[in-house]
Amino acid sequence: VDEEILGRMENYQSKVIYSVPNAKYYKIVTAGCQMNVADSERIMGVLEGELGLTSLDDAMEDSIDQSLITTTNKSSKNKENKVPKTPDILLLNTCTIRDHAEQKVYDALGPYTALKRAGRPLAIVVAGCVAQQEGEALLRRFPEVDLVLGPQYIPWLGDLLIEVGKGSQLAMTESMIWSEGGGSVLSGDGRANSAGWNSSRDKDGDWMVPIKRGHSIRAWVNVIYGCNEHCTYCVVPSVRGVEQSRSMEAILQECLQLAATGYKEVTLLGQNIDAYGRDMTPRRTFADLLHYLNDNLPNNTISRIRYVTSHPRYFSDRVIDAVADLAKVCECFHVPFQAGDDQVLRDMRRGYTYDSYMNIIRKIRAKAPDAS
Repeated sequence: VDEEILGRMENYQSKVIYSVPNAKYYKIVTAGCQMNVADSERIMGVLEGELGLTSLDDAMEDSIDQSLITTTNKSSKNKENKVPKTPDILLLNTCTIRDHAEQKVYDALGPYTALKRAGRPLAIVVAGCVAQQEGEALLRRFPEVDLVLGPQYIPWLGDLLIEVGKGSQLAMTESMIWSEGGGSVLSGDGRANSAGWNSSRDKDGDWMVPIKRGHSIRAWVNVIYGCNEHCTYCVVPSVRGVEQSRSMEAILQECLQLAATGYKEVTLLGQNIDAYGRDMTPRRTFADLLHYLNDNLPNNTISRIRYVTSHPRYFSDRVIDAVADLAKVCECFHVPFQAGDDQVLRDMRRGYTYDSYMNIIRKIRAKAPDAS
């Protein structure tokens, strides 16, 4: 076969795999914790608010119709009437906290990679903690995957999908310290990673992307990303990065926007929420944030403030006082105990003991006896 023809065939195959002309629909599958749920809300906001895509809620099935992989000789009209809608963009937002998490992702990818090999235009994105953990290894194992997206790069998903449409295959998992330094969205060639790529906005501006909330009354609000603890059993620091707090002003602004659209309850999110503010100058505390929100949210708007998750090692009396005394903060504590044996806690590198944990419980009962 003429080499020029082969070249054109390879170019055509590249476009079939990586480009999704006239994309309209997306499908997202979310696994894991509340942080992943909040991330998916942002992902959906970007896909709909920036790219104008529509969710295929009616296509959220456990399995894919294998008949879609085969082609037929029926007319286009019949195909239009009988072939069900399939996503133009598939996004798996993954969790790696459980054993064999990667294998579950591989199993989920299988039917969709078969679709791509059969020639169906489809962009496949793997996001979340498995994406951060596996990085470019996912691209090597599944060359049909177009984008491996670490959690910190969600604000740029729209830009990255545009690059995917041009033929790029990307692994955006490089650890990033949020800053106001300049930089371009991509530094690489057709197959790039995030090395050498910098944020051009601060973390507060970057995360004020469109959000498709999963509920009309209560909402998740991120206040701190990452974790510095390195407990022996936990992968979170390696997949979520170092602790980086959002400013109190940005958090309040997001809550005010929620209040303006009728929301009544927010849950403040952080992998280690008691660490809030210790990376800031001047230092702030989580109790400071609770007071700030309680004092600045107008009455008769958001009346319930909750939070997850506390760390007993850093849990303070000021947080107990804030939860007990502030009108808008629900009397609800989320303090995982992990284990009741001091040796096990030492092996886990948790930094507290059975007695210190029970002392927290005694203080809560004394200050807020009706708290949950």
